[in-house]
Amino acid sequence: MSSKRFRFTDKNVRELKATEKRAYFHDTIEKDLLLQITPAGVKTFYLYRRIDGQPVRYKLGDADMGVKNARQEAVKIRSQIMSGKNPQKTRKDLREESTMEQMVQKFMAEKKSRLSHNTYAEYQRMWNKDLKPSLGNKKVSAITTDSIKLLHKKFETKPYYANRCVVFIRTLFNFFIKEGTYKGNNPTKGVKLNKEEPRVRYMEHSEVKRFFDALNDGENSVSKDAILMMLLTGARKGNVLRMKWGEIDMDAKIWKIPITKTGKNKTIALADSAIDLLKAIQSNNPDEKYVFPSATSASGHLEDVKRMWSTIKKQADIQNFRLHDLRHTLATYMIAQGASPFVVQRALTHQSIKSTERYVNLGVEHLRGKLNETINTLQSIGKEKGK
Repeated sequence: MSSKRFRFTDKNVRELKATEKRAYFHDTIEKDLLLQITPAGVKTFYLYRRIDGQPVRYKLGDADMGVKNARQEAVKIRSQIMSGKNPQKTRKDLREESTMEQMVQKFMAEKKSRLSHNTYAEYQRMWNKDLKPSLGNKKVSAITTDSIKLLHKKFETKPYYANRCVVFIRTLFNFFIKEGTYKGNNPTKGVKLNKEEPRVRYMEHSEVKRFFDALNDGENSVSKDAILMMLLTGARKGNVLRMKWGEIDMDAKIWKIPITKTGKNKTIALADSAIDLLKAIQSNNPDEKYVFPSATSASGHLEDVKRMWSTIKKQADIQNFRLHDLRHTLATYMIAQGASPFVVQRALTHQSIKSTERYVNLGVEHLRGKLNETINTLQSIGKEKGK
């Protein structure tokens, strides 16, 4: 490759004319900096150096980048070479690197059998709706802490959900690192999560009365039975809707839940009212596989109770109350009736006692009852005649 050498400046590079054949020029200041000019007049800066005994031209950019920037880029690339890296190989590796979308699909496929139904569905929904548009087409190594911070800030009106998104991305990168497909640091490490306060909403006495009135109003339905079972067992919605007759021992009054949120099998006690409800359901559907069957769902069981739940809340005039709060309601009333946190932990299949301790702070209705009992005792003592 014949070439000429001279001191590059923006002016003399700009004034160079194209010839019939491709021409090459070397800078006398940065000796590895090469300028190529094609017969069409296209000018491109390269780093020209031997790597492993072979001559390699590494494209730095068009001549419009300027001589100063070209020299700086040449120094950076040469430094990589001197440290044992091959920039050409690095660029090739980057082209061949998987996108986030490809890696997420691999993660979901490998984790599907290990994740709970609810967690898997939440991950799918979170990725497809909110994360994929921003991250899907990017290479895994292109995801930075700053980009995760921007995503976290994007959902600042939903602080808990913003945290869930970051935790999901953290889980993904931990998976990539463990698989060996990503060798960098987890970009979520520098992201500060929003402060979260445990949400405990339960029905007060008056709301419980209205709830049962609404539940008993009109004809019975599979959805009503499922909602009532959520309160009677304190179990999560997904577990209740997937409840099978084969998991229930009527004589022992227990329910063996195959997979809970913790990913483990759990056995819970069934209250007499839950057994009575199950017997009533079974008498009407003796040949069903699921306790709450559905002829229209692909799974064969009831998938959701949104419409019925909305109707019941409206009739009962209960505001700011979710299905999951039925679980909170049972736990709170158990505490009020004298159950220890450890009993509630076992009943609700909490993995940690910390999850149960939130219910110890009872609401005003329960506080008033205990307060009255205590004051009555004090007043009784005050009325005693001196001995």
